[in-house]
Amino acid sequence: MPQHSSRGLSGLVPSWLRSLTVSSFALGGLLAAAPAHAADPQEVRPNIATVLDVALVDGELTASILWTDRQDDLPRSSKLVSYDGKDTATAGVNVTPKLGEVSQVKVFGALDKPWETGWAQKLVLEDPQGQALATQPYDVNLDCATEKECSLTVSKGVTSEKDVVHVSSELDAVVTELDARYGQGEYDLVKEVSKDFPHLRGEAMVYVQQWYWWYPIIGPCTCGWTTTTTRTPTTTQSILVSSPGRSLYGWNGPGAKHTLSANAIPTGPTLNRTVTGSSQLSLGLRCSRRIYFYWWDFVIHRPGGVFPVRFPFPVSIPCTSPCQARFDHMGRVSGRTTISGVATAREAGTWRVNGGVPSINQLITGNNAFDTDAIGVSFSNTSAYNTVSTSGQVTIPSTSSFASAITTNGYAQAIHGQLTCPQIPALPGRTVSDYGTTQGTSHQLSLIWSILDFAAGF
Repeated sequence: MPQHSSRGLSGLVPSWLRSLTVSSFALGGLLAAAPAHAADPQEVRPNIATVLDVALVDGELTASILWTDRQDDLPRSSKLVSYDGKDTATAGVNVTPKLGEVSQVKVFGALDKPWETGWAQKLVLEDPQGQALATQPYDVNLDCATEKECSLTVSKGVTSEKDVVHVSSELDAVVTELDARYGQGEYDLVKEVSKDFPHLRGEAMVYVQQWYWWYPIIGPCTCGWTTTTTRTPTTTQSILVSSPGRSLYGWNGPGAKHTLSANAIPTGPTLNRTVTGSSQLSLGLRCSRRIYFYWWDFVIHRPGGVFPVRFPFPVSIPCTSPCQARFDHMGRVSGRTTISGVATAREAGTWRVNGGVPSINQLITGNNAFDTDAIGVSFSNTSAYNTVSTSGQVTIPSTSSFASAITTNGYAQAIHGQLTCPQIPALPGRTVSDYGTTQGTSHQLSLIWSILDFAAGF
């Protein structure tokens, strides 16, 4: 069964390097239109805690948490709490913060019957006062070795309202292909996916199980919202190159966030590294007319035992919304470069809607910073997306001494969809969002509030 790895990270990196850490969070909402933000001249303080990854280890939900190396910022204690798809706390575990290190934390009992409580869940790391230090949405899915047996899987997700179905880009493309193939003909989605794409059978079962509760048997074209996200790279990649008196350290991903730091005291080997990343978020309408459904019995292997479960398998006819939906987009991209001595640092970031001309297009070098946001509107009967793309580079020549170069960045993106169409059953507007930053806790909070402010406009 495919799983996300839990990677151990070095606690021996020098403090001045470890302090430049990656933050990976996600929160639902949208950002209000506003002028470009002024660069924050204050010192960049690393996030207190960062959830680097979520995975299943020995069948239990496990989080990798990177702690700040600033002793004054580190809380005395913390608690990691899991919430199901109904925002009900399901499990919690006390976590002792470790200065500048990574904690591998298992949350026993977190995955409790997601087929009843919802497949889009989240982890919240709380300080002693109950305030959130980090929030990480994650998606639960199925991996089915046979038609009768399945196991749970987890992966990092994005935040959305409860009735938005989270689907992988691969399955979304397969469903689109099947809809086009069958046109006005009826078909069994899980059966067709199982035949041509057996590795997606489990995800297809989760997908149709979520639709089952909304769609009436026989009726007009009925639509619901789906969201996909594509992050490159898909996981956090650590970077560490060192020689006597010279070091290059950083993180890349997942997605469009990264940080690079280079430091040289004596002359020596050239230090040079470039990292790139992108985060694409989409919101779409998936519409069909259900003809009938039947039930399929199988067992799910999950923490706590084996559970017999009955899932609905619908047979339906694909359709397209007869009306256009309005999609409001938000993007915000930031970057900061700092150098001393003979060194270079470069940061670039773009944000574009539906693959068009960039609405944000920034490039800085030297001692510089940018923090720019933009909004956009598009109309479609099917879907819309927006994309953040970033790159960072640091260089210290072999002949340089007492030099340093640092680059950090951050982003936020969101989509709000609204469909008003008298020809189909009422469909409320919905939002999805994602963000990440390596620019410290204050910037993280700024991203969160800008997202929430935009959401208030709908």
